[in-house]
Parts: sequence; C-alpha cells; structure tokens
Amino acid sequence: MRKIGEITNFTVVSFNPAVICGGVFNLHAGSWKMTRSARKTLAGAKDESALWRELWKELHGGSELIVITGIVPGGVFFPFETVSLPPKEQREALMMELPRQLLSPQNDPVLQFMPAASADSEEMTSLNVYSVERKALETALAPLRRARLRADELVHPLLMVGPDDPAVLLPEIAPGFCFRNRRFHRTGDGDGERVAAEAEWRKIFAEYFAIDVPDVDFQKLLPVLIVARGIISGEFRRHRRELQLLPKEVRPVRFRGQLRLTALLVTALIAVSAYRFIRARWHDFQEYRSIAAETEKVKSDTSRMQREITKITKEQKDISKALNYGGSSRRVLADMAAISGLLPQNVMLSDFRWNEKEISLTLLSENENLDLSEVFSPLRRRWQISDVQHRNAPQSAITVINAKLVAAGENVGKGGKNGKSGKGGRNGKGTRSGRR
Repeated sequence: MRKIGEITNFTVVSFNPAVICGGVFNLHAGSWKMTRSARKTLAGAKDESALWRELWKELHGGSELIVITGIVPGGVFFPFETVSLPPKEQREALMMELPRQLLSPQNDPVLQFMPAASADSEEMTSLNVYSVERKALETALAPLRRARLRADELVHPLLMVGPDDPAVLLPEIAPGFCFRNRRFHRTGDGDGERVAAEAEWRKIFAEYFAIDVPDVDFQKLLPVLIVARGIISGEFRRHRRELQLLPKEVRPVRFRGQLRLTALLVTALIAVSAYRFIRARWHDFQEYRSIAAETEKVKSDTSRMQREITKITKEQKDISKALNYGGSSRRVLADMAAISGLLPQNVMLSDFRWNEKEISLTLLSENENLDLSEVFSPLRRRWQISDVQHRNAPQSAITVINAKLVAAGENVGKGGKNGKSGKGGRNGKGTRSGRR
C-alpha cells in the first residue's frame, strides 16, 4: 500500500556546459525502473532554452518530482565535519564557517549540505557541502526561466555519494580527478579505473532500480543515476530542508495546487462532517418530539383512565351504601322508583337525597306552575310534601324546583339529618336510581 508522501515517478535531469541529459523513473509492481532517457548537446547551440524544452518534452516533464543536478560555474564542493545541529542552525553555522573553507570568498553565497557518514562521536557529524554564488545560480537557471520550465530542486551529484561508495569519475566537474571516500584523488592513465568503477556502480544501482543503458551513455547519465538512487533510498526526502537551494520562482506551482486541493478537501470534509452532525441532531430532535408526543398521549390517557376509575369508584361506593341499608331504606328506594315513574314528560329528576324519614328532590321543569301535590298524590299514604321552592335557571326557560317529602305522620317542615345523596336523570318518564 502506498504511504502518504510517497511518489510513484520522478525525473532527474543533469546539465553541464556541454550536455544536458535526463531519465524518468517509474514504480511498477513494487520495483523501480528507468523507463525513458534523453540527451541534448548544448555545445554550439544558439538557443539553449529550446533544447531544454525539447528534452522536457521527450521526458514528459509532468512527474511528481523533478530534480536537476549538475555544476554551476564558481560552485565549490567540500566535505566538512562539524557539531550536530538542527537544519536551520546548521545552515547558519556553515555560512559563518564558509569563508575559512574557500580559497576566495564568494559574493552572496547560497549552500546546500547533506550528512555523509556517522562521525566518531554522537555530537559530531560529517557533511558534504556545496556552495555557489546566488548570481551564478540565477545565470545557470536562465535557460529554464526562458523555457518556462520548473524544477523541485537542484542537487549537486556528489552530495549523494557516501564514504563506502565506489569512485565517481565526472570529467565535467573535476577533470583528471575522481571522488572516493569523501576526497578527490587523481586518476591514472587509461580507462581501467573508470570501467571498474562503472561496474561497481551498476551493481549498486541494480539494488534500487532496473536500467538498460549502454556503456557509451552510462558515464553521461552517472549523475542522474546517483541522484535517482538518493531519491529512491529516501535520503532526498529525509534531508529535503538541507538540500533546499532553488528560489521559489523556479519551483513548480503544483504545490500551490496541492495546497488548494488540500484546503478544498478539508472544506469538503468539514462540510460533510457538519452535514452528518446536523442530520444526526435533527434525527435526535425528531425522536425527542415523537417521544414527547407519546409521553403526552400516555399522560392524557392516564388522566382519563384515572377520572374513569374515580367515577366508577364513586358509583360503586354509592351502590354499596344503598345495598347496605336496612329493609326500611329499601322501601325508600322503592318509593323513589315510584316517584320517578310519576314525573311528567317535561320534568327531569336532577338530584335527590334521602333517608328513612325524608326525601329531598331537585327537579328541572319547563312548566313554571307544576303542581307537585297532584303529581305525588298516589304516594300520600307514605309521603307528604313538606316544602317546595321554585327558581328560574339563568338565561334559560327551565325552572328549578327543590322539593322535600317527609314520611306520613311526621311533622311537616322537619328536616332530615345525615341524608344520603345520589344522582339520577329522567328524560320522559324519568330515571330510576338505586334499584337493586
């Protein structure tokens, strides 16, 4: 699985006053391979920028990483041992030490460096350092500017060479010398040393990527292959800050595009997260409303059932009281049934209270001159009318009649005590209450 920050293809271009050449490296099925290479001769060219564009077109310069390597006139490469410091502080320390390492001082120098090998002490480190004047660097990059080409970084090829690597023969950089074990050595006569070094380099490169380069072109592509090994091994990525040399104007704008894309993705992620959050909260709110409505319904049903239970309990108590009365009380209930049957069609029994000696009635009638003595005459042997009161209901044609019946033989006007109450109704013949 590809990790974040890893690349699957890159391009390395090498330049010197005579030749520019480059190669494209691709990762396929877990293995790297140089898939394309190109070469252009600069010697005698009238328009170097056109040759750069042609080389870029042949290499398809749309790789994820583009690194150029080569020599800049006036540039100086030297090994150096110093105290281990963070990259920013190490660069500042090297800038202060630079005048003592150069035979002639440089005007407005810029430098890049890279750890070469572990020193004897943990507090010390061995560095490969490359320093060049800023103006000379801009002059060397002028063909790229005119061709409107971009590169991620410029790396001196010897920065990627370790103390255990074979000899590096680069006639364009140091004619008559080779670089081995972090020092420059004179080369002998003949091609024996060069051929032996190339054979050793081919073995090393085979461990990192596959190449199919003729011996004639191998020497020209050696800086490209050395830098490619450093990129594939991860040394370039780990020491990117130390190798930073190119001005921002030459770097590709795709990093800005990546930042914009990252910002867009972050915005989209925030929007999706906000949408999911709001949707979840809305779902919770809907569930809350549903639960609240169900709770209110349960409360309403509970209140209604409590009222029904209270009503039924009261009726049961009234029935129980009526059933627990003695024989004389049951005669009173029979008389109440008879009273209900004697009421006219337009009279309704609204309320009554009774005991063994007295019955209190509340009647509703549309007839203001109702004669109760005549109505209750069949009961005169047992009950006599003691008191009658008429009053009109407010805003109604109904007359409310309060009548009191006492047992025959009792003094008229004598009220009963501890009377029992109940409710009944009659529409037409009346409602009979208390019948067993």
